[in-house]
Amino acid sequence: MKLDIEMVRDNLENSLISELKYYDSITSTNELALDIKDSLVKECMVIIAGEQTKGRGRLKRNWFSPQYQGLWMSIILLPGQKYKNKLSLLTLIGALSVHEAIKKMGINSTLKWPNDILYESKKVCGVLSQFKSVGDKINRVVVGIGVNVNQKEFDDELKGSSVSLRMIKDKKINKEKLLIEILNNFSIYYGLFKKQQFNNIIKKWKNEMDMLNKNITINSLDGKKHRGKVIDITQSGELKLKLDSGKNKTFIAGDVSIDKKFLKY
Repeated sequence: MKLDIEMVRDNLENSLISELKYYDSITSTNELALDIKDSLVKECMVIIAGEQTKGRGRLKRNWFSPQYQGLWMSIILLPGQKYKNKLSLLTLIGALSVHEAIKKMGINSTLKWPNDILYESKKVCGVLSQFKSVGDKINRVVVGIGVNVNQKEFDDELKGSSVSLRMIKDKKINKEKLLIEILNNFSIYYGLFKKQQFNNIIKKWKNEMDMLNKNITINSLDGKKHRGKVIDITQSGELKLKLDSGKNKTFIAGDVSIDKKFLKY
C-alpha cells in the first residue's frame, strides 16, 4: 500500500525535519538527493520513494526495493566544514535511528558496523551515506536508508541473507508509524551531532553492537584483508581492531564478516 505521507507529516514530533518529498517510483533516493539544485536543498530534507528501480547499497551492490514493501529514503544534511572529520558518524546515526525503532517493536536486532542492522544474522536494514563536494568543501551529505518492512519473501539470491520486519513479526507492519519513529530518533541523534556530543552517539552504538570483543575479518577499501578482535569505535566512527599480529589498526570503512563461532543467535 502507498505510504500516507500526510499522516507522517502531521505526526512528526521534531522540528529538525524540514521537508518530506515523496515519489512513487524513482531510480534511487540517494541519486535524487545528490542531484537536487543547491538553491532547493534544505537541511534535513527527506526524499522518500515507494519504489527504487536502481537502489544501491555499499560497495556498488544492488538494493532490492520493491514497490510499497519497504521504507526507501534519503536524508539530506548540511553539517558544515567543522564536522568534516566526523561525517562517518552520520552513517552510524542513520543505523542507530532505525535500530531503536525496530527494538521498540519488540524485535531484538543488532548493529553491524558501519551500516547494517541484522536479525539472526540476516539483514533487515542498510545505510549508505554519500556526500557531494565542491573542491575540498562539503556541499551536502546524504544518508540513504533502506528498511525491509513488508516483504513476505525474498528470491533465492537474497533469502539466505535478508529478512523483513513482517517476516519476523508474522504480521503486516505500519510503515507510517515506523517512519515517524525513525525520523524522530534521527533528529535526536543529529541534534547531539550538531552539539558535538559525539561520545554519547558512540557510547550508544557500542552498547547496541554485537561485534565488540569478537573476532572479525574486514576487507578494507584498498582490497586487503585483515583479521582481528574488535576493541573499540573511535570518536570519528572508525572501527578499531587488535590485529592477529598484535598491532592496533583503525578502519574508516570496509566489508566485515564475523567469525561464526562468535555468533549467539
